[in-house]
Amino acid sequence: MNLIKRAMHQSFVLMIRGYERLFLDKHVWGRENIPPGSKIVAVNHITSHDGFHVLSVFSEPLHYLIGPGFNSPLAARLLYAFEHINVMPVHRKTAVKKAAMYLKNGESICIAPEGDIQEPFQLGRFYPGVARIYCEYPVPIIPVALVAPRNGLREYPRRSTIVDGRAYRMVLLKRGPYCVNIGEPWMPECPPISDADPILVITQGLKERIEALVQDVRQNKFWL
Repeated sequence: MNLIKRAMHQSFVLMIRGYERLFLDKHVWGRENIPPGSKIVAVNHITSHDGFHVLSVFSEPLHYLIGPGFNSPLAARLLYAFEHINVMPVHRKTAVKKAAMYLKNGESICIAPEGDIQEPFQLGRFYPGVARIYCEYPVPIIPVALVAPRNGLREYPRRSTIVDGRAYRMVLLKRGPYCVNIGEPWMPECPPISDADPILVITQGLKERIEALVQDVRQNKFWL
């Protein structure tokens, strides 16, 4: 990312942080777990604007792997301008290579393995994107749990995005607590020592780590 885009990114992050101070009760744990250099940030998905609030935690730009956002021509132009990665169906075959390219350049990416919004404290099916990217170019995987109270979330069915006949929900948190729990960096064996499928092993291991971080918020850090 060039200097102009980095400056624009920093300005955007300042705007997000200003909004968070005014409207959200944001809590972040585990900043000390963020290593320098390229990394894969993997998060669960609870609102339509999770990406903004993860972005404001990290000191460097993140290249997001995004699907439905690219469905809008105007949004797509902005997403391409900030070098995010299109994972709409016709682009999925190239997404792993593009993500690996940014990692090789010393930059970082962010991905929500579930692909769609889930209920608070619940994880959905994890898709193998993180594992495929990691096996293409191994760098630390940073598991991140996002937690917000159910009574603070609002769903807008009429604003759902349809992709290949599937409706992607629009869920917003306008006010209230928003928790970010950052786990320790993880670099699994690829391939693993056993004969198990490395993609399945990494995907399941990542889900277990994020689940543990979600429960850590619920039981030890913040009562919602």
